[in-house]
Amino acid sequence: MKKSMVIITICATLIMFAACGEKEPAPKAVTAAQAQVAEDGGKAVVDEILAAFDQCVAEAAALAKDKPEAAVLMPRLETLYADYGVRMAALNARFLALRDQDIFAFRRANGYLTENRPKHVFAKDNTLTPALQYYNLEKGEKAVADMLANGPVMLLDAAVKQ
Repeated sequence: MKKSMVIITICATLIMFAACGEKEPAPKAVTAAQAQVAEDGGKAVVDEILAAFDQCVAEAAALAKDKPEAAVLMPRLETLYADYGVRMAALNARFLALRDQDIFAFRRANGYLTENRPKHVFAKDNTLTPALQYYNLEKGEKAVADMLANGPVMLLDAAVKQ
């Protein structure tokens, strides 16, 4: 009886060691320098997104500056927004890659975006106000005014969608 208990105990111990197996190494701790690099990378992506937005707004304002007819301006705006749509999609891929690489850096980048986005949207409104007044109030071209006002913002939304 004693012999069988010893054998059972030895077998149970061996089974436990076999079941536990080799442990995976602990994940490497992120150094402060690596965290700073990730955070700077997130801010850089957000800065690129906001710069592309500002550039799109400036180009839209330049297209509308000479006050062309709506039939002339609409296709130009559509082409402009399509070009920036491709660029914003690429920036969105980089933005989402940051989320997959380092969620904390992504969250800090999102906070940075939240702090800076309103300034850029407000600047857009100031930049496009003369064109919006002309097409909406003087010409009654609501579609052009909507495209001028909402097109860049939709592109910005596409760049930061999650």
